[in-house]
Amino acid sequence: MVPEVVLASSSPRRTELLRMLGIAHRVVSVPVNETMIFGDSVPSNVSRLAREKALAVASRVTQGLVIGADTVVVFDNQIFGKPTDANDAVDMLRKLQGHVHEVFSGVAVIDAKTLMARMDYRRVEVKMRKLSDAEIVSYVNTREPLDKAGAYAIQGVGARFIEWICGDYYAVVGLPLELTAHLLIESGYSF
Repeated sequence: MVPEVVLASSSPRRTELLRMLGIAHRVVSVPVNETMIFGDSVPSNVSRLAREKALAVASRVTQGLVIGADTVVVFDNQIFGKPTDANDAVDMLRKLQGHVHEVFSGVAVIDAKTLMARMDYRRVEVKMRKLSDAEIVSYVNTREPLDKAGAYAIQGVGARFIEWICGDYYAVVGLPLELTAHLLIESGYSF
């Protein structure tokens, strides 16, 4: 019997990505403190946060495989999560434009019955072209970047700003699919 899959995220993009793989699932989202631990590496932080999100949901359901994920953008030793407001989004985009930055996406799969966790992350390099202030303000006014790490959506209007990526496109969207499928299979899921 294929175990139930629970997504510990209210992100419509992550839901869409799981559907794309043919994974039936339900969504249960619990607020989790997403503060990075100073001194820990970015990969360690995104993996830990993915695990904490999955664990928060796994403790509320009795069975199934719970998927948690966390994505951040890193540029010039600075971590960019979701912007706090439109001004913060403009500031992030001004810093990222014209440069290569990194995207780290952590995934955790927890068996709700045993609380056995499997987790890992993917790192991707992304080059954003130079942007004018008018382009940045116009984009932020679409409101698309307001709930995205790094203040842009590679799968949306923000795609027009991306010159190239090196790595897993889906990690930039917020859920590295190959990694997610691998962790699910290791946890007892079969496609």
